[in-house]
Amino acid sequence: MPKNQIQKFIRNYSDTDFKSIKYLTMTRKKLIFILPILYTIFAYQSQTANKISKSNSLLKHTTTQDTVGKNQLKIAYTGNMGVCIEHDDKTVIIDGLHQFYNKAYVFTPQEMANQLILGQFKDFTPIEFSLITHMHGDHFSGTYAKQYLESNPNGNVVGSSQINQDIVTFHKGDHINNRFNSVPYDKQPHIIEKQGIKITAIQCDHASPKRHGNTQNIAYLINMANFSILHVGDTEWNLMVQPMKTLDIKNKNLDIAILPYWMLLENNATEQINNQIAPKHIIATHIPPNFSEQKHKQLSSKFSNITLLTNLGEVHYFDK
Repeated sequence: MPKNQIQKFIRNYSDTDFKSIKYLTMTRKKLIFILPILYTIFAYQSQTANKISKSNSLLKHTTTQDTVGKNQLKIAYTGNMGVCIEHDDKTVIIDGLHQFYNKAYVFTPQEMANQLILGQFKDFTPIEFSLITHMHGDHFSGTYAKQYLESNPNGNVVGSSQINQDIVTFHKGDHINNRFNSVPYDKQPHIIEKQGIKITAIQCDHASPKRHGNTQNIAYLINMANFSILHVGDTEWNLMVQPMKTLDIKNKNLDIAILPYWMLLENNATEQINNQIAPKHIIATHIPPNFSEQKHKQLSSKFSNITLLTNLGEVHYFDK
């Protein structure tokens, strides 16, 4: 019970003639007894609500690079759910190379896509891994995936078999196909570890199964040095339960969770975050160009440890 309601409760019953109310059996003595219980409930609710914000002190977040060191993680926004993540000289991009799909989605501009593909994106090194959550056009471009593999002899693409089929239609050369890592859609974790980057991929079904039941959506847990980052693609809380339990995410001291904004707007989002993943920092993505100021304020006030990605090319820095 919120504190203001408890105070109102006290005022109401302190001014009441207890003898004149036929069905009221609570006496002042009983009221004094129950107040500590009510305050205990209030304190517990407050503690639960603030659990995420307290953990934020463990991860420093800035929008300017105030230190230069190997322990710093940086994340750039490349459109919709697209992020380019770098630690030291290791770089991973997730859902960050896609073309125009619909005016409701922010897409990767051609110039930015070329820079990312060629390893010329400002202040970022060439990309070792391009991870793709699913085949929808606001997350994936077969053309860009092909260009990335052709331009990066050491580059790797990771995605579902649906992504693999799409890329094969563009190019059948072995020098591309053997650098595509296909993730089986079998509810089991699959680990890919190369060049100092560990990626754990797992089936995490797409949101609105009735509409997108045939779309294979992959969630990724990326470990780079001492940082752990989770990207779930397009999904929902109820569809995340089993994959997150399988990965035991809640007990892995997760640093950053990259989530679609609609999950964070749900009434029970705080509870779900605490129960399922418990990250130190939250990054909200899939934010449309016409995202209302009201929703922006709602998310910012709801979570003290949240970053909303809205401006193409913006870069965020994280330190432990």
